[in-house]
This record gives sequence, structure tokens and C-alpha cells, in this order.
Amino acid sequence: MNKVKKEEARKLREAYENMSAEELREFFRKQQIQAFAKEIHLELFPEEYDFMMDSTADVRDRRRGVNPMNPEYTERVNARRKKLEVPPLSPNGLAACRTSWEVAYAEAEKRLSG
Repeated sequence: MNKVKKEEARKLREAYENMSAEELREFFRKQQIQAFAKEIHLELFPEEYDFMMDSTADVRDRRRGVNPMNPEYTERVNARRKKLEVPPLSPNGLAACRTSWEVAYAEAEKRLSG
């Protein structure tokens, strides 16, 4: 374990020691929702992770505001996003806001509650 991770673990232990049982339950519930929301976001919005596989040329295009993705793919993605009431991708092919994360968090809370 490196020094940064040890320090994070120490801070987390200290935080646990100062929390009541109710605060601990709420803390772990929020962590569970956050982890589940990440999974749901990847499942519902994989297009927001496409940039991770960009080539050097794709990165340059995106910086210039050009979407390197196939236009038909972008149309399909934006149609699906519209059904989920999420704004379309920006002209460079990236998400313009965090609305998709709000949808993922809401879905995670819904699935974990019911």
C-alpha cells in the first residue's frame, strides 16, 4: 500500500470512530448508492466513456470541436439519450452536463430501495 492510500485509510478509520451508528449506516448507504450508480452509468451511457479509446488524432479533433464518432452512431446514441430525458452529446461527442449522472444516481436509489 502506498503512502497516499495509507493516509486515506487512516482518515477513514478516524471518521468511523467519530460517527454514531446511524451516521455509519447512512455513510455506507451513500457509498453503496455511489458504487451502484457508477455501474448503472456505465450500463446506460457507455458513449460517455468512448473518449478513453481515442487516438491522438481523435483527441485533436475533439479539442477542435469535431466529433470523431460515426454520425449514425451519434444519432442512435442521442435518440436513446432523448428517451432517457438526457441532453444529447455536445458537438465534440462528449457529455455537456452531469444530467446522465443524476439519472444514474436516481436509478441506483430506486433499485436499492425497492
